[in-house]
Amino acid sequence: MPFTDRHGATLFGLPLIYRLGRDFQVAEEFGWRDPRDSGRVLTIPAHDLTKPPGEGNSTDFASVPPFLWGLIASFGKQTLPAVLHDSLTHNARQAPADQRLELRRTADEDFRIALIDSGVHQLRARVMWASVGMERYARHAGALGVAIITQLSLGVLAIIGAVVLGIIATPFWLLLAAAPAIAALAWGRNLNLVLSASYLGALYAPLVAAAFIGSRLEQLLATVIWVGTGTPGPVPEAEPTLRWPDRGTTLPPK
Repeated sequence: MPFTDRHGATLFGLPLIYRLGRDFQVAEEFGWRDPRDSGRVLTIPAHDLTKPPGEGNSTDFASVPPFLWGLIASFGKQTLPAVLHDSLTHNARQAPADQRLELRRTADEDFRIALIDSGVHQLRARVMWASVGMERYARHAGALGVAIITQLSLGVLAIIGAVVLGIIATPFWLLLAAAPAIAALAWGRNLNLVLSASYLGALYAPLVAAAFIGSRLEQLLATVIWVGTGTPGPVPEAEPTLRWPDRGTTLPPK
């Protein structure tokens, strides 16, 4: 386990303060020892408890939309890596604008390594890494971010379309599934990210769609009951389906 307490010993627990909603604040600093380089140790400071959450001073662990909690939990083996990632992404946002994308790239890779070293299996770690990687471009890359997200969306549609048409029409349509891989070559050092996001996005798309529809049906039923019973309080709302919080460990459909 590469996480250590403030004294450098193996970390067995992390004191947290619950700040209502989905926000927690770290009450005691801890460290992460990079398994790729034992001499590299990152310190995650305790949060300033005098500041309100939501100012880069809190964590909601892995920012998984609640309707996807049945697929990927917001806490568990990924908790410490997510807190680490929240701290690193906060640091990246404080850096000069021209350095943020590269700092986030490093933070996202540290997140992936920390996930695997914490016992998260390779596929789940890859999904979470690809999610925060796409969020990195959406947040820090401007027009380039729009381009990569657009290509990702088209790639996912191409893969799903290839499978559907390959089943109902002719197997030759399955060749279309190679198109995202070919298009990803244009992204150079981000080839691995675009490939992972495209094919994993297509794999998880049916599950995400089903969860999305289910959450909306629940909202509809809750609203009918709310109206029919005259229950006081606000109109029932579905949980957020896509969230890019300031802290950054987000998992879109990290």
